[in-house]
This record gives sequence, structure tokens and C-alpha cells, in this order.
Amino acid sequence: MEMTDILPVSGWAELERDITERFGVNAHVYNAQGSPFTGHSTWDNRLCLALRENKTAATGICAVINQVMGHEVRETGAAATADCDAGMLVVCVPLFLDGSLIGMVGGCGGFVDDNEPESYLLEKMAGLGEERVKELCQGMPRKTADEVQAMSDYIVGRVAEIVAEFEARRA
Repeated sequence: MEMTDILPVSGWAELERDITERFGVNAHVYNAQGSPFTGHSTWDNRLCLALRENKTAATGICAVINQVMGHEVRETGAAATADCDAGMLVVCVPLFLDGSLIGMVGGCGGFVDDNEPESYLLEKMAGLGEERVKELCQGMPRKTADEVQAMSDYIVGRVAEIVAEFEARRA
């Protein structure tokens, strides 16, 4: 079973757009192997985009947190939230069907409460000096723990709706 058996690529891309517009994060839908497949990018902040454009940073920051979160949701079967090594929020919600992990839905970017960017790491991994990091973070949304929980709950609810609709169609 694949994510595209449950909903077409365009439907998953629409969910990414919805999450980005609603919560101001970079939303992503991944298959069970942790690979994005919609071809849609929702970079809602400039720091994440700068990291993704730098192979070392994308591998050392983004890929690492994606693997960690993927492992956690696979093991727990529940949504997870964390901060990436750059200091930004990451939310990951698993999609299980018939006891198997089919994929994950989530979003990243922005800072929770009083978190700050990890300037030293960003300079070492991405070559971004402190002034450039400040510039890239200008206007980036901050979220409270309650807002993070609301985002996670919303994604969990949307995934549950999508699975319920799929199960009704295949019944």
C-alpha cells in the first residue's frame, strides 16, 4: 500500500498547502521510506529554504531530524514534535493502515516559545553567519506549546479523515 493508493498526489499536495497556510510552516507528506513525493514545496520561511539549498545542511540537519522523527512515529504509532538541530519546530504524524506505516504528514519551521536559531551550528553546517541567520529569521513565526499541540491535533485529525474516507471507499 502506498500513500497514493489512499489519496492522489494532488490531494496530498493540497493538504501540504492547507497546513502551510493554516500554521505558517513548511508542510510535507512523505512515503513510508521518508521520501517526499508530491513534487510540491511549501517553504514558508527563508531559513529552511537556505538550509535545503545547502547539501551539507540538508543532509546534516533536515535529513537527520526526518529520520529521527520517522523512527519515533513508526515505533510509537503517535504524532511527535521536536526541534531540529537548527532550533526550529518539527511535527510528524504517522499514517498507519492495516497495522503498517504507509507514510507521514507534518511540518517544520518557526520557533517554539523562546527558542532561538542555533547560530554556531548553522555557521558550521551551512556557512550562514550570525547576521545572515538573523536576516533569514526576520518575521519567522513563533509558536506557543499550545499552538504546536493544535497544529499536531489538526494534522492527526486530517490524516484520520483521509484514512476513514479511504476505508469507506474500499469497503
